[in-house]
Amino acid sequence: MPFKKLRLGPELVRQASREALFQQAHAVIGGTGAVGGAAVLELVGMFEEALRYRTATTPVEPRVIVTGRSHHDLHQFTRVFYQVQERDHGRPPERLEGRGYRSVGGVLVELVPLAVDPSVPGLEGFSRLGSEQQREAIAAFLASGGLTPQASSEEQAAWLEQALAERVVRPFSAFLEGYRAERGLPDGAERFRSVIVGIPLASLAAYKLGDLEEIGRSLGLDPGSARLEALKDRYLAAIRDDLAAVKAGFAEEVLAAHTTAVGGMYDLEPESRRTIIRLGFAHSALDDRLIKKQEFAAKLQRLYAEREIKMLVTAAAIGIDAILVRKSPAIAAAVRHKLERQAIEGHPVVPVTDLGSLHVYRPVELDLVDGSPEPVRFDHGRPLMLGHVVRSGENGYFTVSNADALYRVMRVTSGGELGLTLARVALLGDDPHAPTFVDSVCYYTETDNSRQVLDLLSQPWLRRHQLAGLEPKALQDLGSAKHQAELHLLGLLILWHRLKSLDWSALPAEPEGLRTFSAEAYFEAHSQPPTLEDVASWELPTLARELTALALAREEDDLRPLSSFASGDPELHEAAHRVYKAVLQAVWAIPSIGTPVVYEKNGRRKVVAGPYAAAIDHVVARRDTFATFLRERFAELGGGDDAAFERLVEFHIANNGFLDLRPRATLVSTKSDAQLAGKVQVCPDEASFRAALAGLEPYSYFTSSGLVATLVRLKGLARRAAQLDPSLGTANTYRAQIPHDEEGRALLVPGVVEAFRMVSEGLEKNTGAERQDGYWGY
Repeated sequence: MPFKKLRLGPELVRQASREALFQQAHAVIGGTGAVGGAAVLELVGMFEEALRYRTATTPVEPRVIVTGRSHHDLHQFTRVFYQVQERDHGRPPERLEGRGYRSVGGVLVELVPLAVDPSVPGLEGFSRLGSEQQREAIAAFLASGGLTPQASSEEQAAWLEQALAERVVRPFSAFLEGYRAERGLPDGAERFRSVIVGIPLASLAAYKLGDLEEIGRSLGLDPGSARLEALKDRYLAAIRDDLAAVKAGFAEEVLAAHTTAVGGMYDLEPESRRTIIRLGFAHSALDDRLIKKQEFAAKLQRLYAEREIKMLVTAAAIGIDAILVRKSPAIAAAVRHKLERQAIEGHPVVPVTDLGSLHVYRPVELDLVDGSPEPVRFDHGRPLMLGHVVRSGENGYFTVSNADALYRVMRVTSGGELGLTLARVALLGDDPHAPTFVDSVCYYTETDNSRQVLDLLSQPWLRRHQLAGLEPKALQDLGSAKHQAELHLLGLLILWHRLKSLDWSALPAEPEGLRTFSAEAYFEAHSQPPTLEDVASWELPTLARELTALALAREEDDLRPLSSFASGDPELHEAAHRVYKAVLQAVWAIPSIGTPVVYEKNGRRKVVAGPYAAAIDHVVARRDTFATFLRERFAELGGGDDAAFERLVEFHIANNGFLDLRPRATLVSTKSDAQLAGKVQVCPDEASFRAALAGLEPYSYFTSSGLVATLVRLKGLARRAAQLDPSLGTANTYRAQIPHDEEGRALLVPGVVEAFRMVSEGLEKNTGAERQDGYWGY
């Protein structure tokens, strides 16, 4: 029987009697992110509390050094720090010119820019360079070792190995050494009390190893060769040795907020111990970097722990470090790099000026399995402005619906809890009775202590974001392409229902009212969000026809059959024009963000697409982009007859993130397109789809697409919601998770609906108690 943990409050009071506590200096590298930022705020808060219990009167000033990638990141953290200080103390911190800030409670907080980039000098960001730039960079790198591009592959590889051992930048120890030499430490301190690394090292390693693979190919090394793998190990050792040097010479404790890279969303086969990832949280359906990140995370965890670096494995965290209002979020880095590279190669798909943030473009209509090589360009994009957008450290930006669904299905804790864990051990040492870190590792998972986050996301002002018709329900940064497509389909259903129910009678008829008229606010205030009860009245033929018309709308007149308004009054006409324009922008946002829309026209499968398609991880540069991808993939798999090609196409539509508006259901029971015989079924109606579902192995992975599948799922969820019975108390289990309005009607909340889909399809986190969240099947 393990001991109970020490209570934090009494331990803080006890240690406040030690003057050494207030002579500490802590460096939080990557302290502007979600977990790192939470650790900083907890350190400051605990120091301030301990200072209140201090009885000595000699001046002391405990210190927290915070690094961020850029001045922009530091500015964002400063804003949060100011807000927290004013909330807790009623006044802002004191600004110290050239140093940082002194908190109201007497803690020195220094802000320092530090871009951690452990790369070989001259080869930084290699995979993002154009072909000619890569050749120039390789030539310069070889010349620095006295070699030419004509040198043998072994000579070039030997020079790269030497450079990895001798020239890779050691950012952590170099920064701390420079800081200590320039600014010193508090009186009485010889070392930093702790160095906390809030940078996701597994992500950093995975991306840099991707660079290393491309560098290796440029030097003539075969991917997967033993020589290249040895070079990767050399690189990982260089990062490990840098942190080991910090532990040996600079800090009493080194803690790293590590990550499994897939949020603990994987299983281990009992016999082979093979890792099976449940949900690939990548913006692209075909992005395999997360698998590599998970592998490297496990390897780095072992490497670091061997050197007594404390690893907090955050296997259950999506940080929410801010919720931004009326912002245009940045493009996901991987997508931006693809668009930039397309421009470098001479065919810009979007204006270069648009690459700073997500834009909405007039989409193009393409044939899914045919088409010409005619170039495609998207001009005159408008910034995508979101009412509320969640910012999450490394994860970037995502919607409230994304956050709601993923918190529910991943069983995650909050970034604040993880920050507190780091800060407590850094400040007071580990718990002697029940250590957090055993053999230098804390695998922090499956706490399900996310109630504060779910309470935040259920606040009315954020719930309205999910129920709004004009707000997109997913972004590129977090969530698999399939997850994005399903959320966007729910968003399109909400937009369609609200447009059909829109009351035009309150449009402003006077010029002064028009001057302050907000089309977006009017649309949301004078239309009705759908309930799960409404789903029962939706008829498949009408739904398919009208949703397709909405997805294909390009002009105001295309929307009038769904919601007609006509008036000879110029003010009313202008107001209606603005409303229709807002609806068009909302429709176009879906493909612009990266989700292609599939529909049928005259017996052919067509696609509505924007500049990037996450479902195939390609920039849409030509009219045959989708067809070329599918044909080439089919050839890679060995080809076959027409039926085999059809299975491949349907697999990618259902599994890889297309928004499918066809009045049918496609059921797929495999994650790989390598062996599809017997794994892809096309069902024309609800009865055949239910029969196909019944034939699947219970609790196995499957997925589906098409409006038949969507209606079956929503109707099933409506039946579960109707079963909610207060007299049963907690025996209602998962049914109580479905939100209801004040009149008792079950709401169609995208984040909740999407979480139930992932649960049904075997994608939720394995905790041993997941049966509480619903039985298998829709």
